[in-house]
Amino acid sequence: MRTSDNGFSASGLRRLHEVLARHVDSGKIPGLVALVSRGGETHVETIGSMPHAGGPPMS
Repeated sequence: MRTSDNGFSASGLRRLHEVLARHVDSGKIPGLVALVSRGGETHVETIGSMPHAGGPPMS
């Protein structure tokens, strides 16, 4: 697993997205915003929409 200079790997970020997307796809939550930070590098992931009934995407 190759990491960037600050510790994030492409495969790790992909895995993060897959796990978070499963929670949204299950219908238990309409959407989410996740933020991880390490060594001065920050990654923000937005998935789904704000309300359960649909609506604007998370941003």
